Amino acid sequence: MDSDGIDRQTAAAALASAQEAGNRLADVQAKACPPWRHAAFGLLMGAMVLAPGLPTVLTGAIVAMCMAGVVLLVRYDRARSGTFVNGYRRGATRPLVFALLGTMLVLIFAETYAKESGLSIFTRLGIAVIAGLLAGGGSVVFQRLYLRELRGGMDR
Repeated sequence: MDSDGIDRQTAAAALASAQEAGNRLADVQAKACPPWRHAAFGLLMGAMVLAPGLPTVLTGAIVAMCMAGVVLLVRYDRARSGTFVNGYRRGATRPLVFALLGTMLVLIFAETYAKESGLSIFTRLGIAVIAGLLAGGGSVVFQRLYLRELRGGMDR
């Protein structure tokens, strides 16, 4: 026994139990996030980026619809897996989330610049499509990193 009164076997058993719980959670999370879920996230982010590039009347409506879409995705996640994984959690996913956030902010500024400069709607749609593709792809990468962490593949 060590100074805390825990022997190596007890500690090893506790670690094995924690790892097994992580593996079970990873299995649930992997099944709870089908490909359309990533696409839906990308679509919402693309629409959020597009909103400032549209007439002011449409901007508010699109932002409101996107917020409602986020609520629906969170409810879906909780109904399917019992959890919602916050993007700002510690671990390997945090740098990805901040990189995506920064990229989305740059694209929102680009969208606003395109509108103010009188660039065509096709330019503004192109910026939004880029945002959607990056967000959907980022969602896939986020899930892979998160599942790898749950399964013990990365240091926390």
